[in-house]
Amino acid sequence: MPVPLEHPIRVVVKGSSLVVMVPDRNGEPGEYTFPRWIQNGLLDRGRPCEVVNRGVAGELTRSAFDTWESQVMADCPDVVVYGYAYYECIHSLLPHWLERHVNTYNGRTGPLRTRYRGYLLRPLWKLLAQTQRVLDGRIGARFFGRRTHRIVRDYELLIKRTRTLAAGSPRVFVLALLGPGGKAPEWFPGMQARIDAMNVALAAMVEGFDDPMVTLVPVGELAAGLPDGADPVPDGMHYSPHMRRLIGDWIAGEIDTTLPPVA
Repeated sequence: MPVPLEHPIRVVVKGSSLVVMVPDRNGEPGEYTFPRWIQNGLLDRGRPCEVVNRGVAGELTRSAFDTWESQVMADCPDVVVYGYAYYECIHSLLPHWLERHVNTYNGRTGPLRTRYRGYLLRPLWKLLAQTQRVLDGRIGARFFGRRTHRIVRDYELLIKRTRTLAAGSPRVFVLALLGPGGKAPEWFPGMQARIDAMNVALAAMVEGFDDPMVTLVPVGELAAGLPDGADPVPDGMHYSPHMRRLIGDWIAGEIDTTLPPVA
């Protein structure tokens, strides 16, 4: 009679570049995205698991619904980690579709495409970005209230649908946001104000659920624990290797505490 294996915990992660980018130019082997550190943290605690990262760089909160049925509902996970509402805080004036067109990760080659990108698209984007840079410090979070309300409304609906997949599950984690680091504040002087406004709204949203199975990940508090005041987002936007480990292990620890002790 074969010995039955312990059933794995299934974790699905969805979000924008926060959950997929590893921007370290000279990183060491094994410096994974933080969802991999969720997996490593669970395994270190003796918990079999399946962690799947469905993140897409530049994905807006409202776009999560487009793939929710196939990526979340179909997987029927025990835990879902959402990392949304960050991308919407970056640009105050430039449209998101244009930024994604300029910085696409799946652009194709060809003589016309290469000339278009090199001689028209890139110079135009640089000019527009410099113009936004001048105005962004004055704009800050002004006029951002309506957008914040719309983003949180979408986020709240996303979590409500997720929590009704099965009785009492899945557990949902929501990433709090970090402000820009490195040289990013020079290019986006109003971004910190928008991040602050969004964090207040996200905290209120999670508190409004009044559900112990909906948890805000205290990313700012974790960043404060970095040694020697290290920048948690040295490339300006995305987590450092140490920060990714901290976030992943914190989530793994929270998951572990809600489960029966390992035999």
